[in-house]
Amino acid sequence: MGSYLSLTSRLSIIFSLTMLAIWGLVSLVLMQSLEQHFARQDEEDLRGKMILVKNLLSARLEDGPSDWRRLESQLQNALSGYGDHFLQIRSLQGQMLADTRATPSPLPALASDSALPFNESWVTGGVRYRSITERLSLPAPVSGQSGPVLVQVVVNTRYHQHFLDEIHMALLWLTAGIALISVLLGWLASHSGLKPLRSLARLSTQVTASKLDHRLPLSKAPAELHGPIRAFNDMLDRLEDSFQRLTTFSSDIAHELRTPVNSLLLQTQVALSQTRTAGDYREALYANLEAAERLGRMINEMLFLAKSDQGQLAMQCEPLDLADEVDELIEFFEPLASEQQVRLNRQGQARMQGDRAMLQRAISNLLTNAIRYTPPRREVHIRLKTDEAGASLVVANPGPAIPREEWPRLFDRFYRADHARQTVTEGTGLGLAIARAIVTSHGGTLSVHSDPRETCFTMHFPASPQQPA
Repeated sequence: MGSYLSLTSRLSIIFSLTMLAIWGLVSLVLMQSLEQHFARQDEEDLRGKMILVKNLLSARLEDGPSDWRRLESQLQNALSGYGDHFLQIRSLQGQMLADTRATPSPLPALASDSALPFNESWVTGGVRYRSITERLSLPAPVSGQSGPVLVQVVVNTRYHQHFLDEIHMALLWLTAGIALISVLLGWLASHSGLKPLRSLARLSTQVTASKLDHRLPLSKAPAELHGPIRAFNDMLDRLEDSFQRLTTFSSDIAHELRTPVNSLLLQTQVALSQTRTAGDYREALYANLEAAERLGRMINEMLFLAKSDQGQLAMQCEPLDLADEVDELIEFFEPLASEQQVRLNRQGQARMQGDRAMLQRAISNLLTNAIRYTPPRREVHIRLKTDEAGASLVVANPGPAIPREEWPRLFDRFYRADHARQTVTEGTGLGLAIARAIVTSHGGTLSVHSDPRETCFTMHFPASPQQPA
């Protein structure tokens, strides 16, 4: 692949081309204005010379008889102070009557009588000529010639052209200088303007797993870069938060796995420390089996969450009546609730599309927590509702309020609120995380609200085309 220009080089080139385009337009307008100015000046000059010739001819012919040779000499003397001017006088039939040219200078054919007065411009040998042609009636015969004649006054614009050529050359040199200066200024401007991006690159090289607290300041950055800088800082915030959660998760998982493993080792070591009866060995194996089952449950739940994170959950969606599903779970949890002296109550109806097994697992996790933390002789409410926005399921239980600052972390893996860190807790600490993963995989949300009266976990599933509101 070919190499690409740096952003600084691109901005410098764009800046230079823009400056040159503006300067080229200014130069073009300047040259056009000068040429038009000189053209108007030459036209006024030619009209003045035409008036001079008319007056001279009238005066000489009124003084007495004359011929064209004498008049030609007199006209040449009259125009001798104007080295760039000469004239020709011809008859209407094209016969040359007078010509004051000192050197042969090319002249175009005279205009027809119907086109007079006539202004003309042409270039010969790199020199521009301008002329004016008019018809003049002779007040007296000259060498037998009487009646109207054509008078053409011509000006050589080589001095104007020389001035314009000098201006043109000066503009070329000035354009070269402006091109060089614009490249340098463009490079300086882009280099200075892209300084925050270089700082961003340097900062990104400093970010490591142990240094996620670096942030790029906005105070010295141009307004155009505020958006990318905010996005970069927000990304670092998310990375820092995610890494902190990952660190906490790693610590928690090590702690959670160490407990059943240590239990297995300790019980096995105690059982093998001396000769025991078959009943003692059987009791030790049952204890090991309980620890192994808890360890297996934890590993299976972690694998489930890993699949959820990778979007690999295999779902079999079907129309569900949540009231029937909740009633079935209430019947299943009734013995546990009776043991805790807690009543379960379901209210409302709701229908949705979802995976039956997964949703039962998510609702079971919420009911397990609700039963566990509900005081004796109190009631857990399961409220169902369907509206235009979709279906919702609320599991509400009385009990100690959870501090608001802990709400976002309740769904973190292995996280337990302080009031939940009790010896009666026998779960893996992954129940709420699994419930949220299941709800999220159905396109829904799982939220929590807690106050001194009750704690509510709300599942909300948006309406789908297959789900009647």
